[in-house]
Amino acid sequence: MRTLLFSFFLLSLISISCESGKKDKKLNSRIGFSKELDDYGCGAFCDPPSVGYQLTDDNCLHSDQNSMNCFAWKNFLALNWIASDQRGIPDTTALASDYGMPGDYKPTVWESYLSINDVFTAQQPAQWSLKSKSGYIKYINEINKFTDINVNIPKPKLRAMLGGNVDEIMQAKGAWLTDQSGNIVWYEIRMNNIESDFVRNNKLYNSENLNAFAAKNQGVWLPMESIEIKAAWRVIPENQLESLKDFYKISMAMVPEIKGFDKNNQPIYGKYTQKYLGLVGLHIIRKTSQSPQFTWMTFEHINNAPTEGQVDPSVNYCFYNPKSKDKPNQSPVPGKDSLNKPVQVVRIANNAITPEIQQLNKQIQSMIRASNPKSVWQYYQLVNVQWPENPVQDKDNKNTPPLRDGGIKPKNIANVTMETYIQDKQCMDCHKNASTVATKYPTDYSFIFLKVKPK
Repeated sequence: MRTLLFSFFLLSLISISCESGKKDKKLNSRIGFSKELDDYGCGAFCDPPSVGYQLTDDNCLHSDQNSMNCFAWKNFLALNWIASDQRGIPDTTALASDYGMPGDYKPTVWESYLSINDVFTAQQPAQWSLKSKSGYIKYINEINKFTDINVNIPKPKLRAMLGGNVDEIMQAKGAWLTDQSGNIVWYEIRMNNIESDFVRNNKLYNSENLNAFAAKNQGVWLPMESIEIKAAWRVIPENQLESLKDFYKISMAMVPEIKGFDKNNQPIYGKYTQKYLGLVGLHIIRKTSQSPQFTWMTFEHINNAPTEGQVDPSVNYCFYNPKSKDKPNQSPVPGKDSLNKPVQVVRIANNAITPEIQQLNKQIQSMIRASNPKSVWQYYQLVNVQWPENPVQDKDNKNTPPLRDGGIKPKNIANVTMETYIQDKQCMDCHKNASTVATKYPTDYSFIFLKVKPK
């Protein structure tokens, strides 16, 4: 009987892969398949993306941009599956037909990862699980993706650690992004179990241990399959929840009021209140054997902002007003500009989404709709993927920054919700300089260790 069932399963897959030219997709109860994606060119012996919970492995050859674009979507689809009660583990009982159901506020797999604040604590980070995921509410208190940088680090050290872009980064660090509704965007940084366990087991949340570990190992080299997530969220006002919940991944969070800024341009927070947040931007950064310089994948909501010179009058953009006379992509100034004034945003032409990625996005969005016509994930798009064409393994890399970049390509990628004011800067120019504070040892292209407070 088992052999017969397995044979029937194989025949089913063959019948799916042999379907051609049809707009309707063949779907099973758990995973959505799309025949149209077979023609995109996801790489030799590589399966096309599908709606499922299994995080793709690194077996497919990272040989060209198209295969990396597919790799990015595979990661996005799996990491946005609903989490189980165990941190970082998907709920395998969930169905593809329920993928991205509006009004489902349960955390995704990546949302169940530990946050950077969970990991870098004064004491050993506690084990954490989602025992009551239905009532899960996150805490979030970052007004941009650079606020994880320790303000007590002297600027000369930051300059050495961040490279030549420190002034632009520090300018953006004190800024914020306000949407067209007058609400600030909030940010969070998370890491998967492999990376957080590495930090925990080696006690790298302690500055003395971090420096000793870096000296002993000629740097801090993160384990393979480490994943870091950076997410940007817009506030969904309660009176707009019904009209917007069908179009955004929404989570509940405790968010603080901003009472002002201190002398370091750091926000002064007041009382926390529960709010609904809609996902507008997502960085997925993953280290694999084929990409030891990491694969840098970035996604956005489709209605964030137009590419300059390509405004669609039918779209109600979240970060762009066609009637505004403001110069786009201008960083607000703490203590001078109002937190509630919308920031005019455009995607610069050099970072326009390529025709190849636009084609793939349409195919993936169609596949998601076939799996669940109501899915909110059909309203997200891949912006770009950065990957090392000539990867350098850790053992062959340098033991002092800047690290080798592995022939990273394409050079420029930016997310309008996270690199709003520095879209023309090359990410690797900064990340290859990442290092510990007290010693000049590299931290594997990652700035998470800047969260460790020096003693």
